[in-house]
Amino acid sequence: MAAGTAQDTQNFVTLKGSVELIVDFFNYSLNSILYQRGVFPEESFIPTQHYGLTMYMSKMPEIKKYTDEILPHLKQWLTEGKIKKLVLALCDVNSKEPLECWEFRIVAEETPTGEIKQQGTKPLKDIQQEIRNVLRQITACVTFLPLLDCVCSFDLQVHTKKDAQGEGWGDVQPLSIQNAQEVQLRSFSTSIQNVHTFVSYKSA
Repeated sequence: MAAGTAQDTQNFVTLKGSVELIVDFFNYSLNSILYQRGVFPEESFIPTQHYGLTMYMSKMPEIKKYTDEILPHLKQWLTEGKIKKLVLALCDVNSKEPLECWEFRIVAEETPTGEIKQQGTKPLKDIQQEIRNVLRQITACVTFLPLLDCVCSFDLQVHTKKDAQGEGWGDVQPLSIQNAQEVQLRSFSTSIQNVHTFVSYKSA
């Protein structure tokens, strides 16, 4: 009986595993959005298999450098329960106006003492299926989002609690879109942290 219980526990994620899954999800989501929305040329991405899906990852050195620099910060803050949401904005490169914002809102499961949970209660395969569903939906969003008919850049904001520490980061004004339409996509939960995905865009 004890051996069976131990085996079951091994299939549940820890806080470290939860953080790895969320950071991995965000990295694939970021690249997928940049690809699907045509922010960079199609030929600057390479297809890769992930969660049984074909995902497109940027092969541009500057994008790889950017993600390599930011992901460790995300891991640290997620582990500490400091992140409230991640916002990826696609902006008109000339006017700097945000045209489309993708929000990933993070809600941590806490213990009765207010600390973030260290051990999950959800099988890994169930979490991976939920993540797969969100990634599929992100890819499908191109069917209803307005065409981005100008050259765009992207901006990433990490909204943290006030006591979050990180070198090279500063306070900025939250990004907002005038006359925005917001669509809530699927969510996923590791049973330690929950991720709720939204996309907002400028309506005609």
